Amino acid sequence: MKALPVAASPSLRLPRVITIDGPSASGKGTLARRLAAEFGCIYVDTGAMYRTLAWWALQNGLRCLKPMSAQDDEAIVKLMRRWKAEMRVIDGQAWMHVNGYHPAAEIRSDKVEKAVPVVAQISKVRDWMVARQRDCMFLGPLVMEGRDIGTEVFPLASVKFFLEADEAVRQARLANRGNTDSVGATRDAMDATRKKGALYPALDAVRVDNTHQTPDETYAILRDHVQKHFAAV
Repeated sequence: MKALPVAASPSLRLPRVITIDGPSASGKGTLARRLAAEFGCIYVDTGAMYRTLAWWALQNGLRCLKPMSAQDDEAIVKLMRRWKAEMRVIDGQAWMHVNGYHPAAEIRSDKVEKAVPVVAQISKVRDWMVARQRDCMFLGPLVMEGRDIGTEVFPLASVKFFLEADEAVRQARLANRGNTDSVGATRDAMDATRKKGALYPALDAVRVDNTHQTPDETYAILRDHVQKHFAAV
Protein backbone atom coordinates (compact mmCIF):
# COMPACT_ATOMS: atom_id res chain seq x y z
CA MET A 1 0.00 0.00 0.00
CA LYS A 2 1.35 3.41 -0.92
CA ALA A 3 1.64 5.77 2.02
CA LEU A 4 -0.13 9.09 1.70
CA PRO A 5 1.62 12.32 2.67
CA VAL A 6 0.56 13.62 6.06
CA ALA A 7 0.15 17.36 6.61
CA ALA A 8 2.04 18.65 9.63
CA SER A 9 -0.31 19.47 12.49
CA PRO A 10 0.31 22.57 14.63
CA SER A 11 1.75 20.34 17.37
CA LEU A 12 4.40 19.02 14.96
CA ARG A 13 5.46 22.47 13.82
CA LEU A 14 8.65 24.19 14.96
CA PRO A 15 7.31 27.52 16.22
CA ARG A 16 10.67 29.16 16.88
CA VAL A 17 12.40 28.36 13.61
CA ILE A 18 12.28 30.88 10.77
CA THR A 19 13.69 29.80 7.40
CA ILE A 20 14.72 32.09 4.55
CA ASP A 21 15.68 30.59 1.20
CA GLY A 22 16.48 32.11 -2.16
CA PRO A 23 19.09 32.54 -4.88
CA SER A 24 22.19 34.75 -4.84
CA ALA A 25 21.62 38.46 -4.08
CA SER A 26 17.99 37.97 -3.12
CA GLY A 27 18.64 39.65 0.23
CA LYS A 28 18.63 36.56 2.45
CA GLY A 29 21.58 37.47 4.64
CA THR A 30 20.71 41.09 5.35
CA LEU A 31 17.08 40.34 6.12
CA ALA A 32 17.82 37.23 8.18
CA ARG A 33 20.22 39.16 10.41
CA ARG A 34 17.65 41.90 10.97
CA LEU A 35 14.90 39.42 11.85
CA ALA A 36 17.16 37.51 14.22
CA ALA A 37 18.20 40.69 16.02
CA GLU A 38 14.66 42.03 16.35
CA PHE A 39 13.02 38.80 17.51
CA GLY A 40 15.79 37.52 19.76
CA CYS A 41 16.81 34.58 17.59
CA ILE A 42 20.19 33.15 16.62
CA TYR A 43 21.18 33.83 13.02
CA VAL A 44 22.63 30.93 10.99
CA ASP A 45 24.13 31.39 7.53
CA THR A 46 24.18 27.85 6.13
CA GLY A 47 26.01 28.99 3.03
CA ALA A 48 28.93 29.95 5.27
CA MET A 49 29.03 26.38 6.54
CA TYR A 50 29.53 25.05 3.01
CA ARG A 51 32.03 27.81 2.34
CA THR A 52 34.02 26.76 5.40
CA LEU A 53 34.28 23.20 4.15
CA ALA A 54 35.27 24.41 0.67
CA TRP A 55 37.96 26.61 2.23
CA TRP A 56 39.26 23.72 4.34
CA ALA A 57 39.34 21.41 1.32
CA LEU A 58 41.38 23.98 -0.61
CA GLN A 59 43.67 24.44 2.39
CA ASN A 60 44.33 20.72 2.27
CA GLY A 61 45.10 20.71 -1.44
CA LEU A 62 41.94 18.95 -2.60
CA ARG A 63 40.40 19.42 -6.03
CA CYS A 64 37.20 21.52 -5.96
CA LEU A 65 36.62 22.19 -9.66
CA LYS A 66 34.28 20.65 -12.19
CA PRO A 67 34.39 17.99 -13.45
CA MET A 68 34.79 16.13 -10.15
CA SER A 69 35.57 12.42 -10.15
CA ALA A 70 34.22 9.96 -7.59
CA GLN A 71 37.67 9.97 -6.01
CA ASP A 72 37.60 13.78 -5.74
CA ASP A 73 34.23 13.64 -4.00
CA GLU A 74 35.35 10.92 -1.63
CA ALA A 75 38.49 12.83 -0.68
CA ILE A 76 36.37 15.79 0.44
CA VAL A 77 34.00 13.50 2.34
CA LYS A 78 36.90 11.83 4.16
CA LEU A 79 38.34 15.22 5.08
CA MET A 80 34.95 16.39 6.36
CA ARG A 81 34.50 13.31 8.52
CA ARG A 82 37.76 13.88 10.39
CA TRP A 83 37.94 17.68 10.65
CA LYS A 84 37.39 19.32 14.02
CA ALA A 85 34.44 21.58 13.21
CA GLU A 86 31.85 23.01 15.57
CA MET A 87 29.24 25.74 15.65
CA ARG A 88 29.87 28.59 18.07
CA VAL A 89 27.58 31.54 18.77
CA ILE A 90 29.20 34.98 18.57
CA ASP A 91 27.04 38.05 19.25
CA GLY A 92 23.85 36.20 18.39
CA GLN A 93 25.22 34.57 15.23
CA ALA A 94 26.28 30.92 14.87
CA TRP A 95 29.44 30.31 12.84
CA MET A 96 31.39 27.18 12.02
CA HIS A 97 34.85 27.04 13.57
CA VAL A 98 37.63 24.70 12.44
CA ASN A 99 40.15 23.75 15.12
CA GLY A 100 38.71 26.63 17.13
CA TYR A 101 39.21 29.15 14.31
CA HIS A 102 36.50 31.08 12.45
CA PRO A 103 37.73 31.82 8.88
CA ALA A 104 35.43 34.81 8.44
CA ALA A 105 37.46 36.57 5.74
CA GLU A 106 38.93 33.51 4.07
CA ILE A 107 35.59 31.95 3.13
CA ARG A 108 34.69 35.04 1.06
CA SER A 109 37.66 34.70 -1.30
CA ASP A 110 37.20 34.22 -5.06
CA LYS A 111 38.67 30.71 -4.88
CA VAL A 112 36.16 29.65 -2.25
CA GLU A 113 33.35 31.36 -4.17
CA LYS A 114 34.09 29.13 -7.16
CA ALA A 115 34.66 25.98 -5.10
CA VAL A 116 31.61 26.07 -2.84
CA PRO A 117 28.92 25.09 -5.42
CA VAL A 118 31.08 22.14 -6.44
CA VAL A 119 31.51 20.97 -2.85
CA ALA A 120 27.81 21.54 -2.13
CA GLN A 121 26.83 19.12 -4.90
CA ILE A 122 28.28 16.13 -3.05
CA SER A 123 25.43 14.11 -1.56
CA LYS A 124 27.30 12.94 1.55
CA VAL A 125 28.40 16.51 2.22
CA ARG A 126 24.79 17.67 2.15
CA ASP A 127 23.73 14.88 4.50
CA TRP A 128 26.41 15.90 6.99
CA MET A 129 25.58 19.59 6.73
CA VAL A 130 21.84 19.07 7.12
CA ALA A 131 22.45 17.09 10.32
CA ARG A 132 24.66 19.87 11.72
CA GLN A 133 22.10 22.51 10.73
CA ARG A 134 19.32 20.64 12.51
CA ASP A 135 21.53 20.43 15.60
CA CYS A 136 21.43 24.24 15.71
CA MET A 137 17.94 23.91 17.22
CA PHE A 138 19.68 23.22 20.52
CA LEU A 139 21.28 26.67 20.41
CA GLY A 140 17.92 28.42 20.77
CA PRO A 141 15.31 30.01 18.49
CA LEU A 142 16.66 30.34 14.97
CA VAL A 143 16.56 32.42 11.83
CA MET A 144 18.34 30.22 9.30
CA GLU A 145 19.02 31.22 5.72
CA GLY A 146 20.17 29.18 2.78
CA ARG A 147 18.82 27.36 -0.26
CA ASP A 148 17.08 24.27 1.09
CA ILE A 149 16.21 25.21 4.66
CA GLY A 150 12.44 25.25 4.34
CA THR A 151 12.35 22.18 2.12
CA GLU A 152 15.11 19.90 3.41
CA VAL A 153 16.53 21.08 6.74
CA PHE A 154 13.40 22.27 8.58
CA PRO A 155 10.35 21.26 6.52
CA LEU A 156 8.22 21.60 9.68
CA ALA A 157 9.25 25.19 10.41
CA SER A 158 6.19 27.34 11.02
CA VAL A 159 7.58 30.44 9.30
CA LYS A 160 9.18 30.06 5.88
CA PHE A 161 10.18 32.67 3.35
CA PHE A 162 11.46 32.36 -0.19
CA LEU A 163 13.02 35.52 -1.58
CA GLU A 164 13.42 36.11 -5.30
CA ALA A 165 14.17 38.88 -7.78
CA ASP A 166 14.77 39.22 -11.51
CA GLU A 167 18.15 37.86 -12.53
CA ALA A 168 19.27 41.18 -14.03
CA VAL A 169 18.56 42.94 -10.73
CA ARG A 170 20.39 40.28 -8.74
CA GLN A 171 23.40 40.46 -11.05
CA ALA A 172 23.45 44.24 -10.58
CA ARG A 173 23.43 43.76 -6.82
CA LEU A 174 26.34 41.34 -7.07
CA ALA A 175 28.24 43.81 -9.24
CA ASN A 176 27.70 46.50 -6.60
CA ARG A 177 29.39 44.16 -4.14
CA GLY A 178 32.38 43.85 -6.44
CA ASN A 179 31.42 40.53 -8.02
CA THR A 180 31.80 41.14 -11.74
CA ASP A 181 31.71 37.56 -13.02
CA SER A 182 28.88 35.03 -13.29
CA VAL A 183 29.72 32.92 -10.23
CA GLY A 184 26.41 33.71 -8.55
CA ALA A 185 24.37 32.75 -11.60
CA THR A 186 26.43 29.59 -12.05
CA ARG A 187 25.84 28.56 -8.46
CA ASP A 188 22.11 29.24 -8.72
CA ALA A 189 21.89 27.05 -11.82
CA MET A 190 23.86 24.24 -10.17
CA ASP A 191 21.81 24.46 -6.97
CA ALA A 192 18.49 24.45 -8.82
CA THR A 193 19.35 21.25 -10.69
CA ARG A 194 21.22 19.20 -8.08
CA LYS A 195 19.65 15.90 -7.01
CA LYS A 196 19.63 16.62 -3.26
CA GLY A 197 18.73 19.88 -1.53
CA ALA A 198 17.76 21.67 -4.74
CA LEU A 199 16.89 25.36 -4.68
CA TYR A 200 13.10 25.76 -4.88
CA PRO A 201 10.39 27.27 -2.66
CA ALA A 202 8.58 25.15 -0.11
CA LEU A 203 4.87 24.84 -0.83
CA ASP A 204 4.02 26.68 2.40
CA ALA A 205 6.68 29.38 2.07
CA VAL A 206 5.78 33.05 1.83
CA ARG A 207 7.26 34.05 -1.52
CA VAL A 208 8.48 37.63 -1.79
CA ASP A 209 9.68 39.09 -5.09
CA ASN A 210 11.79 42.10 -4.13
CA THR A 211 12.82 43.10 -7.64
CA HIS A 212 11.32 46.56 -7.20
CA GLN A 213 11.56 46.83 -3.42
CA THR A 214 14.05 48.47 -1.10
CA PRO A 215 15.51 46.27 1.66
CA ASP A 216 13.34 48.14 4.18
CA GLU A 217 10.19 47.42 2.17
CA THR A 218 11.01 43.72 1.97
CA TYR A 219 11.89 43.61 5.64
CA ALA A 220 8.54 45.17 6.59
CA ILE A 221 6.75 42.30 4.82
CA LEU A 222 8.79 39.65 6.62
CA ARG A 223 8.56 41.36 10.01
CA ASP A 224 4.78 41.75 9.75
CA HIS A 225 4.38 38.06 8.95
CA VAL A 226 6.64 36.99 11.84
CA GLN A 227 4.87 39.30 14.29
CA LYS A 228 1.48 37.84 13.35
CA HIS A 229 2.81 34.33 13.73
CA PHE A 230 4.37 34.90 17.15
CA ALA A 231 1.24 36.66 18.37
CA ALA A 232 -0.80 33.57 17.45
CA VAL A 233 1.52 31.04 19.08
